[in-house]
Amino acid sequence: LISFSSSFVSSFSFLKSQTTKSTMTSARFVSLFALLFGSAAAIDRPDFIGTARIKQHFHPSGDLVEDEQHLLKVIVKWEHIPGAEAYELCHDCNHIDEETGEETGPNDGKIHDIEIGSKNQCGGNPCNVMPGMPKGHNKYHLRVLVNGEWSLWSRYQNFDVQEPGIFDHVEL
Repeated sequence: LISFSSSFVSSFSFLKSQTTKSTMTSARFVSLFALLFGSAAAIDRPDFIGTARIKQHFHPSGDLVEDEQHLLKVIVKWEHIPGAEAYELCHDCNHIDEETGEETGPNDGKIHDIEIGSKNQCGGNPCNVMPGMPKGHNKYHLRVLVNGEWSLWSRYQNFDVQEPGIFDHVEL
């Protein structure tokens, strides 16, 4: 019986050691796989299809802003992107390659930081309100932060800001 017990303990110790080695090997493999292929799981470039709502530039009191009748309030709205932690909307940025979404030089437009939450929602979707915008063509690119990583910039959406109303993208 002592001999059997000794053999059993010896076998159990061997199996435990093999399981520990196997677990360590698996953990190393997973870590190596994540290191090698982690960057392949880049964030998709947003499919930005926005709409713009254009309003007169009013004070909170309801009066038109003096000497700024030529400016309008632009509200750009888009569909929520699953997993979004934040957005950036780049107004009149010409330093973004339309084919790849990569930046080709220094920023030449205005980037609006948009936090997730009800203050940046219109009708349940993300939006950004920009008062004092000039009439004419206003071009926007969008990118999203997911899992702490920024996507590439979207293709642009252009809105011809002239009169109050709701507008879709217009090709330049």
